Amino acid sequence: MPARRTLAGENKSSTSELAKTRAWKTSAFWLIFLLSIIWGLAFVAIRRADYELSPVNLALVRWFISAAAYGLLLLFLGHPKTRLERKDVPRLLVVSFANVPLYHIALNFGETTVSSGLAGLLISLGPVFIAGLSSYMLKEKITRNISLALGIALLGAVVLSVGNLSTSGLAGPAAVILSAVAYAIFSVLSKPLVKKYGALPVAMWAGLMGTAMLVPLISNSLVQQVESLSSLGWVSVLYLSLLSTVLGYSIFYTLVSRGAVSKLSIQLYLIPIVSVIGGVVILGESLSISTVIGGIMMLLAIALATRTKSQTTVPSATGTT
Repeated sequence: MPARRTLAGENKSSTSELAKTRAWKTSAFWLIFLLSIIWGLAFVAIRRADYELSPVNLALVRWFISAAAYGLLLLFLGHPKTRLERKDVPRLLVVSFANVPLYHIALNFGETTVSSGLAGLLISLGPVFIAGLSSYMLKEKITRNISLALGIALLGAVVLSVGNLSTSGLAGPAAVILSAVAYAIFSVLSKPLVKKYGALPVAMWAGLMGTAMLVPLISNSLVQQVESLSSLGWVSVLYLSLLSTVLGYSIFYTLVSRGAVSKLSIQLYLIPIVSVIGGVVILGESLSISTVIGGIMMLLAIALATRTKSQTTVPSATGTT
């Protein structure tokens, strides 16, 4: 009798664990879907905020608010696995610079002339760059898929950029591509830090240190532009600071901590699609043939790059927009 009860208990426990696993898989799917919408619409918010704030001032206001939220979270959730070692500080500084000043100022500048949809598509170069940079830094052989993905992605970027020549020239697309390079740099360089100290602490450290690097860029125009910021301008800034950065990264780290990293590659497809749709619906942006063709090429490049078994293209803990 006791043996039967033990077996029944084990079966009940197994059924319960299976139900929990299924429930988490369902929750993870919806969290990834929500995160893709939040980060996809961030390109729309940047484009709208650029109407009233300069690229530098937008980065300053956004990250000052985010840094304040990070500072509070750091007290409760930012405990690293081990103390930060001095030898890792230079790498963390590079990650912080690429993550905050370089990435965001370049992207903000690009979206002063580039539509939110086009920016979202061009940022798709980031994961492809990650694949190539990871292979180079880890001394791994660059696979045929990665080489082909890089070629198609660059060609897609040319198609997207040429379609933008009539309105703003190449400066805008070039700035967005620079932000994609910055994304690849901080994603690859942060991986050893994330493994050693944990995802959330590294993201918070990088965010706070990156914000400190923005301080020398403060000017009188910051106060003037903030004082005259409209309601829609504030909505855009708060969306970027609280939803895209704080809430978005919190969702991302929840997924990472629960082992859902491999499923996050779906973001690489959904985010640019959301940015294009959001730009058309919210900002009334046009959708040209070159955008459609270039967008398809970028998504094809992502598909090829993410087929590698090493999964080097999965976004790192420092995130995107």
